[in-house]
Amino acid sequence: MRTHFLGGGIGQASALKLAYSSYQKVSRVLAAVAYGAAESYGVADELLVIAAKRARSYLVETDYIPKTAARAWRWGPELEDAAALLAEVGLPDSLMHAAAATLARWDANRDERLDIAEALEALRGERDLDDPR
Repeated sequence: MRTHFLGGGIGQASALKLAYSSYQKVSRVLAAVAYGAAESYGVADELLVIAAKRARSYLVETDYIPKTAARAWRWGPELEDAAALLAEVGLPDSLMHAAAATLARWDANRDERLDIAEALEALRGERDLDDPR
C-alpha cells in the first residue's frame, strides 16, 4: 500500500477518494453501456478497435474541460440522441440524459474560449452570465 499525504483540511481524503472512484466507476458503467449499444448494432468489434487507439485517461486531460464547455451546445443534443438509441435496444438511458443535463449548464458558453477555472465556475453555476468574457 502506498500512502499520500494531502496536508490539508478535514474532508480532503474523502473528496479525493470520491472524485477518483466516481470517475473510475462511472467510466466503467459508460463503457458497458457503449459496448452494449455497439453490440446491439453489430459494431462492437469496430468500437474496440477505435477504443484501443486511446492510451491515456480523459481524467488527466484537464485542458479539454474548456473545450468541452465550448462544445456543450452540440454535445448535449447528441447525447439525447444516444439516450434514444440506448432505450431502443433496451439499455438504460438515464446516464446519457444526466450527461446532457450537465452539458446544458454550459449552454451560455457556446464556442467561448474559457480557461479551466471559468469552465468549472460555469459548470457549478457560479459564472456571471453578464461577464463579457
